[in-house]
Amino acid sequence: MKAASLIPYTLAAIGLGAAANALNLHLWAYGEPAAGLFPFLASLLLIGASLASTRGQVLDAEPVEITRLLVYGIALGAFCFLLEVIGFALSTFLFLAGVFALIERMDWKRSMLLAATFSISTWALFEVLLSVPLPHGEWSV
Repeated sequence: MKAASLIPYTLAAIGLGAAANALNLHLWAYGEPAAGLFPFLASLLLIGASLASTRGQVLDAEPVEITRLLVYGIALGAFCFLLEVIGFALSTFLFLAGVFALIERMDWKRSMLLAATFSISTWALFEVLLSVPLPHGEWSV
């Protein structure tokens, strides 16, 4: 058994722990989503994706692109910083547009369209439909 084949099971175990932790925060309170709903759903997604990935095979010849991995880490760090400064919607748009266009090498039009669609729909779902406050940042965007 390859060490890489244990990663999905490790992630599924982390997801189980996160789901149990989210249940302590309560999923629903006073007729609306509580603090534990989003972490619980995210942990279920992690568990499902991890277990689904066990069906694939781990290739020995598949190279690890360290530079690309570092760029992803830098992009995530910038996203976390910008989240506090410019808020959720704009920082999510910039993060996704940058990742799609610069790291994943999609054309700019498609990158912008996907980033705008995802960031607007996510903002509308949580802020408008579910009344879950998202970070607005120092600029109140």
